[in-house]
Amino acid sequence: MDLDGATMNRRALLAAAAGLGTVGAGGCLDGGSGGNEIDDADDADDGADGDGGPPYEIELIDAPGSEAGTVTVPQSGQVVLVNFTRQFCPTSIGYLSNVGEAYDRLASEYDVGPDGDVFVLSVIDWTQGATPSNEELADWWIENDGYWPIGIDRSGEFFDEYHNTDEFPGTAAIDGDGEVHWDDLGGTTPSNIVSGVRGAVEAESGVETESTAETDENDAAGETNETDADGRSDAD
Repeated sequence: MDLDGATMNRRALLAAAAGLGTVGAGGCLDGGSGGNEIDDADDADDGADGDGGPPYEIELIDAPGSEAGTVTVPQSGQVVLVNFTRQFCPTSIGYLSNVGEAYDRLASEYDVGPDGDVFVLSVIDWTQGATPSNEELADWWIENDGYWPIGIDRSGEFFDEYHNTDEFPGTAAIDGDGEVHWDDLGGTTPSNIVSGVRGAVEAESGVETESTAETDENDAAGETNETDADGRSDAD
């Protein structure tokens, strides 16, 4: 793969999106994310064929930081941080760096992994938007410097349950009972992500944790959210 060429294409996509106004105040809308689409009737049929409730099975692909296999969400005793993302959404792409920074901070506080106290996952909906092969999604993950688990919701049921909106990117902290303790649409700062997960862990364990000095300082200073192509600051 020509990574230099891929980087140039990514920059061109970001610039084009900024000029055409495809990135709104809250991020990308589904209709502008590109790829293949299914109509509402098909979407309803897909939902009717499913089991109608959690836990949901997500297929993980073989990519940096991601091991091929499956994972179920929710998992008892675990908080899952989910990044709902889109391949052809510039805001979703830019937001990956914020998710990565939050992942690093969380890994310094908790046991982060499939069997840990916290699990971090980026996931795409294969029933809406682009429908890449596993290899294509892995290439996209490499191009955009991902290094934590990336997966595919094949049925779309997980998205229907936890991200039933056309707006991207999205983030949610889900506890072991499937309850969403914190979520965000359109992108937010790494500190806000970490705080959301921390609150979910406290609720899950019943034990209050102390905020790190680094996170407190970042919150006080008001981190800049760099997820938008136009450099919009986060107001959370």
